[in-house]
Amino acid sequence: MSKSSVSKKINKIIPSLLERKIRFLRDRHFRAYNNQKLPKEMYDISANHHSISFCTTCMNRLFHLKHTYLQNILDNLDYGKVEFVLINYNSQDKLDEWVKEKLSKYIDSGLLNYYKTLQPSVFHASIAKNLAHRLANGEVLCNLDGDNYTGKDFAYYINYLLNKNEVNSLLHFRKEPYWGTEGRIVLRSDDFHRLGGYDEELLPIGHEDHDLLNRARASGIKYINVTVENFLKYLSNTTKEKAENCTEEGKDYYELEQANKKRSDHNIANGMLVANQSEGFNKIEVFHNFSSEKITIN
Repeated sequence: MSKSSVSKKINKIIPSLLERKIRFLRDRHFRAYNNQKLPKEMYDISANHHSISFCTTCMNRLFHLKHTYLQNILDNLDYGKVEFVLINYNSQDKLDEWVKEKLSKYIDSGLLNYYKTLQPSVFHASIAKNLAHRLANGEVLCNLDGDNYTGKDFAYYINYLLNKNEVNSLLHFRKEPYWGTEGRIVLRSDDFHRLGGYDEELLPIGHEDHDLLNRARASGIKYINVTVENFLKYLSNTTKEKAENCTEEGKDYYELEQANKKRSDHNIANGMLVANQSEGFNKIEVFHNFSSEKITIN
């Protein structure tokens, strides 16, 4: 590579990193949240305590996990019946090394199940999220994007809401203008699998979360929008960051999102509410907790 090419690359990277740093400072320290007092009933030791799995995927997003992931574990340790599932979706940013250094004791205790696949060259949100949810052991599954903070005692609050509502309910933690938690969807495992999970026939990114929750609503599952700001903290992404690992061609995020929305709307209008029926789930090989033994997930 010539000196001029190197210089152009540096001049492109430095402003991007600086802009990300500024966003991080804003997100962590200057975005205002109205934290409210949580109900005492959520800590009732006599209540039914569901086992809850937090499902997270990562391809080249270690710069988010370094800020969010350990904090999320610490904020939910007291609940007890909780599991964290982290998928290394062929991440090339030294995620393995960071997990070994920072999270090994949680793997050893069984709190964290860490899986790695070497297969994908690009990120596919539906496939990656399905993999995390399919490997989860909890009665209740929560999609937790790597740029999200759960907030203190999030697992307790999920359990509290599920105990208050009927069996078939979906919790969606989102509130305008806090767009970064749109993917925070909580479903009972039985309901998630009955819906066929995320639609793997969608394009790699965009609208996959809304497709899942819209199919759930259309199938009769009660939709509950939770707007408690204690649980809505997140780190911002640009649309470039959202899509940059998703296609070889570097397609625009909104182009992918709109195509997925069109497909999703068509499927739901025609009563096609269960995903992945024709082709099934993608077959993926994974390694569990740094084992050398390969596991095939069909």
